[in-house]
Amino acid sequence: MTKADVVLIIMVFILSIVSIFTIPKLLTSGENGKMIVVYLDGEVIHRFPLEEHEESEFIEFPFTVNNVEYTGRLETKDGYVRLHRLPDEISPLSIHADMGWIREPYQMIVSLPIKMYIAIEETEEEELPFDIIVQ
Repeated sequence: MTKADVVLIIMVFILSIVSIFTIPKLLTSGENGKMIVVYLDGEVIHRFPLEEHEESEFIEFPFTVNNVEYTGRLETKDGYVRLHRLPDEISPLSIHADMGWIREPYQMIVSLPIKMYIAIEETEEEELPFDIIVQ
């Protein structure tokens, strides 16, 4: 092994460590607002703004599975969101509650038996039909 091989190995190692931290930041711009989006069977059923609060806030939302009405409960705090335990008859395992808190668009909470998932989406700023610098 030559000195060039050692330098190459060190460079690849450093780039891989740096990419672990930079790629998630590049995927999320962080300047736009974020929305909590609730999907049921692939369709959007609710959208809520994700705001930063020091205290926990709870959002209850209705949904229907097999013609029975249920209520889901989201908890938000400091820009994070989590889904509380759903009833045992529609989701017997608590995997969705054990997934914990999410904050970024590449994270999601899934309740597989009812095909429900919670995701974070960034809201896009509206493009104006004219240039702001117009006089």
